[in-house]
Amino acid sequence: MIAVFSILIALLLGFLSCLLFFKETKNINFRFLFNLAFPIGVGLSSATFIFLNLIGINSIVILLFETGLAIFLILKIKNSPKSVHQFELPKFNNLKGIRSLSDLLQSPLLLLAVVVYLYSWVLDVGVYYFDTIESPHGLWDAWSCWNLNAKFISSAPRYWPHLIHQMNSTDFAPDHPLLQKGFIAQCWVLLQNQSIWIPVLSSFIFTFCTIGLLSSAVGYFKNKTEGLIAGLIMLCTPFFMIMGDSQYADNTVGFFYLATIVILTFARSEGTLKPRLMVAAGITTGLAAWSKSEGLMFIACIFASQLVLVLFKNNRKQLLTELKYFLFGMIPILLLVVYFKVVIAPPNRILAPQGTATLVKLMDYSRYVIVFNWFWEQFRIFGKWVFNPWWLFLAGIVLKGISIKENKPSFISNFILVFLMLTGFFFIQIIAPLDLYYYLSTSVHRLLFQLFPSFIFLYFIALRKNKI
Repeated sequence: MIAVFSILIALLLGFLSCLLFFKETKNINFRFLFNLAFPIGVGLSSATFIFLNLIGINSIVILLFETGLAIFLILKIKNSPKSVHQFELPKFNNLKGIRSLSDLLQSPLLLLAVVVYLYSWVLDVGVYYFDTIESPHGLWDAWSCWNLNAKFISSAPRYWPHLIHQMNSTDFAPDHPLLQKGFIAQCWVLLQNQSIWIPVLSSFIFTFCTIGLLSSAVGYFKNKTEGLIAGLIMLCTPFFMIMGDSQYADNTVGFFYLATIVILTFARSEGTLKPRLMVAAGITTGLAAWSKSEGLMFIACIFASQLVLVLFKNNRKQLLTELKYFLFGMIPILLLVVYFKVVIAPPNRILAPQGTATLVKLMDYSRYVIVFNWFWEQFRIFGKWVFNPWWLFLAGIVLKGISIKENKPSFISNFILVFLMLTGFFFIQIIAPLDLYYYLSTSVHRLLFQLFPSFIFLYFIALRKNKI
């Protein structure tokens, strides 16, 4: 029961935080807030648990602290000025009462797809070639890395940093940050047993909240029909759902990539400074780095992509102010990531010093050919669809056309962000110290799927609106 309470507190923390972030944004519905809030709450709860655990705080006291923080946020929202406080449950910012809760029920095609997938998730009907009942511990990386590290933390709450630091085997990837591991470990500590359903629940949250966030965000900026199509694309992409079943952290970090891009689009959608949303974008960027090591590259790429806004911003000071609020949200979590990387985690196996070998690899033309061909092959067979889905995206562009006038600055900067991430993934393959074919075969498809939800969001944002 106490573990369930902990999960509910995580949800509440995320939801209350999102109420504060979006309270000045018009027409935000419950479904959008819920799908954004739950993963953010899990991330904040994980970071809080690990930080307080490292300074010697008992797990029960940590839960009480999170409860107190939730109460503080409730009081802050309650005491917000009426002129800016636009969220009064169950009435969300001019929505007609509880109707926003029934959005999904008004979308029978998406609901049917969700029901079919839920059945295959648990009882396997051969749709996605993998199921939770037969493999409750997930695939290789789940039980050898994410869940194993969570077991170290929950089994030895005082000594786990030493245990992880001593793990030199690259097979167990102990250098990856602790968002997923920390949340699972916290639940296990409070539950007082290592239930296999906790990591299943964790992967479920991030997989389905990614679909829900994508669908509701596209619906907000375009229309409800396009939002449903965007959600169905993710739901019907077999490999994305396999990644959810397998309990890997790729869907986790992919969610925070998407959340950051969505929030930045909201923050710049009306041309006025929105400090709260920039803080929220900073938090989701920090949580991306807290999810997987690739999130640190995301931070570098996001700052590089913001430079292009200098070309669009009439007020350069506003851009600097936005980045100030962005850093304010990101820095606390980033400091925790840096501490873990520098003090606790063993060296990263991909970025391990190679001396002149790195330069030799960068000058080796044959490696570029191999990596490019592998990327191209992954695009060709993308997602384990029965046909190549890129033709559908191309057809959409041909039929509707492209128009980015409404969100031009944010779209271009976010598009550059995704492009820089792809470029970074490409060069990581070039310089990796591992066997090239082995590393390509085990990583490229997963790296691409981290960015896939963000790509779909940008794709629908770029499509021309119907003239109705």
